[in-house]
Amino acid sequence: MASDTKIICFRHCSSKSIFCKNVPKICPICQSCILDYDIEPFLVPYPYNNAKYEPNSIVIRPSEGTFLNDYHIANDLHIGITNSEGIVFEYDKQGLILNDCAKWTNCIALNIIPSSWESHWNETLKLILKDTKWKSENYDEMSMNCFNFVIEFINNLHYMNMNFLNKETMCGKLILPKLHDALKYNSLFKKLETTEFFISLYTPNVYLIIVINN
Repeated sequence: MASDTKIICFRHCSSKSIFCKNVPKICPICQSCILDYDIEPFLVPYPYNNAKYEPNSIVIRPSEGTFLNDYHIANDLHIGITNSEGIVFEYDKQGLILNDCAKWTNCIALNIIPSSWESHWNETLKLILKDTKWKSENYDEMSMNCFNFVIEFINNLHYMNMNFLNKETMCGKLILPKLHDALKYNSLFKKLETTEFFISLYTPNVYLIIVINN
């Protein structure tokens, strides 16, 4: 995570959380000098990853632009699969694409299997890649696209009865929960572009934190 994208959260004198880029000496709520905290300052978990460091994952990015700077909930998403080496495989109108690295440096990564399934993940992916139907001439924006590619892979994986009939069911069960957290981060990030602090009753998951040492 680049330092200019970090968001810090803490609580001082109330149940409200204070979000900022740098921890202040004076509390913006009670206007007193901060000597201790109700919740120690921590980095809000950054929701985006570089796909090459997310092996055996389902990876999602906007079709255009980036999540943090450009994405709106109505925008199209693109989805792919990484193998155990972090190589990205994706399908679009060009057919199967291998490791278009520059476009996957800020994506949402879904880790859905334990390490014991890594070999089976790779073998299932190899079988999918051999299927000749994933050629560019078979691409259809509605019925033969990147989501169909990933759905077929997951269904063939046979992990924990995970099976999807269509894009809508996969999005509802896998993608939307992660996307919801990412959009909260985006909202906080944009607020802190125009103000020094943002105060809210919302607090991120404080069990997954990196405490800031003052």
